Amino acid sequence: MEGANTIIEQIANGEGTIQTYAAKVIAVNREEKSTHNSEEAFTVNVLRSDGAEIKNVRLKASVQDKEQGVVCVPKLNSWVLVSIIETTETRAFISQYSEIEKIFLRIKDNENKFFELQSDVNSTSLLFKKEEKKDKKITHKNSTSLEFNGVEKALNVKFWNEEEENKVIHETTIGYDKVETLFINPDDDKVLQKTTLDATKVAVDFDEGLGYQTLMDKDKVQFDYQNENAPDEKLHFKMEKLFKVEANGKNLKDEIEGFIDVVSKIVVVQGTSPDVGKLITIKNNISKILE
Repeated sequence: MEGANTIIEQIANGEGTIQTYAAKVIAVNREEKSTHNSEEAFTVNVLRSDGAEIKNVRLKASVQDKEQGVVCVPKLNSWVLVSIIETTETRAFISQYSEIEKIFLRIKDNENKFFELQSDVNSTSLLFKKEEKKDKKITHKNSTSLEFNGVEKALNVKFWNEEEENKVIHETTIGYDKVETLFINPDDDKVLQKTTLDATKVAVDFDEGLGYQTLMDKDKVQFDYQNENAPDEKLHFKMEKLFKVEANGKNLKDEIEGFIDVVSKIVVVQGTSPDVGKLITIKNNISKILE
């Protein structure tokens, strides 16, 4: 099969002729073994009006070069115009579309850095990444991504830091109803910190359910701590209509009230016994402060 440059030169020099016919898209051929994305597509199969099926019709000039280029993927069962060069159907390409499923763009520079853009009716995404070769194996490490999601009404931004001393993914999602930021360890996908902000509250969670957690809304402020290595070591503080303080399974209000009850029962043979009336007043006041 001749290369794209040869075909273009033939047409430019008047050596080639182009035949065009209408056809229906019956299959979109996905690149399942792609090192980038298994949902990529560079060719389609079409059905001509005379019933002939033409396979592997190009969506770009060179289907061998999967690292870069611009691709418009037609909708399944949509009609397209297929052009043939030099009457050879194996050199057919889509010259016009009636309906498009998505648009894809990838640019590569001499340092093996990539920029990708993909857009469909639901979302548009941008991705920056770099190709790395190790032990003859090619991998692509992401650097920065940006996605606009029209269905979920959200903007998602990701930053990858691959430094050994600070290997972390920063992800922020801005939605119509909240803003959420995550710091993630890429080795095990563990959430190191999560911050959520919406119209009703601010929540901060360290170490995905363990460690420190803070919640603030219009009704209360709450703080929690749990030692991952000692499950019984917990601290809970809540400020709502009353204060609530708990540590290691003990409630501050219960402990103070228990102390007052013990002191109230003390009877002094000589000297002055505790003022039980004042102790009861103190106990009642504590009930108005703590829960």
